[in-house]
This record gives sequence, structure tokens and C-alpha cells, in this order.
Amino acid sequence: MCGLAGAAGAQPAAQAGTPGTTIATAIVLPDVADEFHGVAAEQAFIADHFPTWHIEYQTRISQNDHDYDVLGMIEPDKTKVTIFFDITGWAGK
Repeated sequence: MCGLAGAAGAQPAAQAGTPGTTIATAIVLPDVADEFHGVAAEQAFIADHFPTWHIEYQTRISQNDHDYDVLGMIEPDKTKVTIFFDITGWAGK
């Protein structure tokens, strides 16, 4: 559904194989009980790890009995990267 662009020269968090760049490595935010706090935790994570990047889009997908927030991010050099959050524990709560 969503493509994953390479991130040459990007911050380490965006390199292939690191957390969040694929569904298999989707970021799980600890101690989130509901959607209100989950959205805030995602925004805080993005601000901490990608402070100069912009969110191009956000969507939710389900795969293998898990729910994911998928964020299309744009780096300052205009490289596009997809970041996945596993929201299974708090989606719909």
C-alpha cells in the first residue's frame, strides 16, 4: 500500500533495518493506554527523532491481526520515508 523510500544521508533512525522503517520493525510506544495518549506519544516520538522532517500523510492499516499508523515523512532534502507505528495495543480505546 505504501512505498518505502531509501534514506541516504538521513538521520540514523531512518536507515533501512532500523525501527519503524518497515511493518516488521514498527515502533511500539510503551505505556500507551488509549488513542488520545497514543497520538500524543507518536507526535512526541516524531518531534524527538525527526525534528526537521514534515509529515506528508498519515493512514491506518491492518495486517496480520495488528493495526498500524503509517506516516509518510519528507526529509529536508525532499527524500520520502515511510514510518510505521504498531498501534495494536491502544487502537480504538
